Amino acid sequence: MALQKEIIPKRGEMVRLILEHVRPIGRAELIPFDQACGRVCAEDAYSSNTLPNRPVSRFDGIAVRFADFAAGPPDTAGWREGLEYAYGNTGIALPESYDTMIPIEDVTIHEVGIEVRAQPKYRGEMVNAVGENLRKGERLIAKGEVIAPAHVGLLAAGGVAEVCVFAKPRVGVIPTGDELVPPTTDVAPGKNVETNSYMIAAYLESWGAMPCRYPIVRDDPQAIRAALQNALNENDAVVIIAGSSLGTKDYTLRVLGEMGEVVVPQLAHGPGRKSSLSVVGGKPVLGVAGPPLGAQITCDLYLAPFVSALRGLPPVEMRTLEVIADDAFRPHEVDFCERVHIYQAKDGYHIRSAFAPKTPRAQMQALANGNFYRVAGTACAAGGRTTVELLCPPEYLPEGDMLTEILGEDVKPYA
Repeated sequence: MALQKEIIPKRGEMVRLILEHVRPIGRAELIPFDQACGRVCAEDAYSSNTLPNRPVSRFDGIAVRFADFAAGPPDTAGWREGLEYAYGNTGIALPESYDTMIPIEDVTIHEVGIEVRAQPKYRGEMVNAVGENLRKGERLIAKGEVIAPAHVGLLAAGGVAEVCVFAKPRVGVIPTGDELVPPTTDVAPGKNVETNSYMIAAYLESWGAMPCRYPIVRDDPQAIRAALQNALNENDAVVIIAGSSLGTKDYTLRVLGEMGEVVVPQLAHGPGRKSSLSVVGGKPVLGVAGPPLGAQITCDLYLAPFVSALRGLPPVEMRTLEVIADDAFRPHEVDFCERVHIYQAKDGYHIRSAFAPKTPRAQMQALANGNFYRVAGTACAAGGRTTVELLCPPEYLPEGDMLTEILGEDVKPYA
């Protein structure tokens, strides 16, 4: 099939195309309720229990009969435990024949008789009635909801031993490249360690998918075709790590076009411009650009909604933060997503470019905790205010500029 080269989308359009072409996984499975946190409910879940199944006390106190107080404060000087009153504890069923509670703080117990300082105002005061917490047949979780820790408690209370959830989408991850070798092996001259498949598998698992990593595939059309077909047979979707078309051995798009439809051959922004989206045999294939930074950005921007769509969930918006730019960020000819270092200062949050000449990229990437996505032609002057996307919770942002602390005052970003 021909490549659809006219579709070279910017960020928002790429997300829309992913949501349009990636269908939710319909398979469902029964799993123990205490293993269901984070999964998507596939059927409404209902309670088998009514709780409480007898009236219970809301707190520690004494149980009484409200009829004894209906005509006004009774003479309690001769009241005896087990006859006119009984002890009751929080969450414990009231003894038979008692219907109202008085907090223990409002009662003085004497050797003979009691003194009540606050009279009950109505029958059943401070008592949880039958079914007040939960009723048999009550819906606990609706189909399509993500099961949260509180839901797990509800399922336990409702007597639900197993819950029906959508299966985790299986996503095959294929690394390609003649220059790559597996981690923990000797790196021969001219070779490089394959890391992206491990990173992508970690992303997939953290977002609720089940990754299946495959061995490195050499740059050969037949080998790529065979690996893709095998992964498509065994998974619901595939991520293939490769350039899209410009290298002399970039065969991936050609193979994808022969096997199915290439919806997006490349993106209209960088890094990660050579990422792609295809559909083969009804299954989506996300192409991720090979350089680690581009791969990371593609995962943040597109693998996340790709997995959400497979799970039948809406894409999660990245949290944003208002910041002050310490560095000047120059305009680019295309939209550009730059990794930045965000830190806290007395006057608010600040950002610096996470990349500078002569500084190891790996070290820089470790300090990057934000995305600064800029539309083509847009600059940001030093001292200017702007908005960035967070790659970590704001509570994790360091107090003080770690770039300067680690790399020194003379390190400046790319001009």
